[in-house]
Amino acid sequence: MWLRTSRHTITWELFRASILLSIFFAITGCGFELRGQAEDSSRLAGKTVALVSEAPGSELASLLQSRLRLRGMTLTAPSDAQLIIYLAVEQFEQRDLSLTARARAAELELMLKVRFSLQADNEWLITDEQLTVIDQMLNDPLNIVGKREELRLIREEMRASLADRVLRRIDYRLSVPDANPS
Repeated sequence: MWLRTSRHTITWELFRASILLSIFFAITGCGFELRGQAEDSSRLAGKTVALVSEAPGSELASLLQSRLRLRGMTLTAPSDAQLIIYLAVEQFEQRDLSLTARARAAELELMLKVRFSLQADNEWLITDEQLTVIDQMLNDPLNIVGKREELRLIREEMRASLADRVLRRIDYRLSVPDANPS
C-alpha cells in the first residue's frame, strides 16, 4: 500500500514537471520575451545623448537620466551628442471623480503630462509631443497623512511610467527612420 501511494505521488510529480517544462518551452519557442530583455531591444544603446530640461533638477529629469544610463547611453553636452532630448516641465493635475455624501472627494483622477522633443544630427525626429499617464485613487477624508503618502507614491510610479514611455517613444522613432515627425 505504501509503495502504491508513493509510486502514484512520484508519477503525479513527474507529470506536473513535464507539463511545466512543456509550457516553458512553448512560451520561449514562440519568441516571448519580457519587455526590455531582448538583446537588440533598444536602438539607444551606445549612443551619446544630451538631456536639455526646463527643470534640470526635477525628479523626472533625474529619473530619465538614470534610465538613459541603464540603457547603455552616455550623457554628454548638447554639442557632442548624437541625440538631444528636450524635456519640458512635467504637469500634474488632480480632479474629483466622485463625491461622498458630505460632498468630499471619494475618488480622484491623477494625471501627469510632459512634452518632449527629439533631435538627431540637426534633424527633428519628434517635435513637441505630449505623453500622459493617468491613474486613480480612492480618497479617505479621515486619513489625511496616509492620503499624502499614497499620493506621493502614486506620483513616483506615474513619473517612472512616464520616463519609460518617453524612452519607448524615442526608441520606436529611431527604429522607424522614415516615419513622419510628430
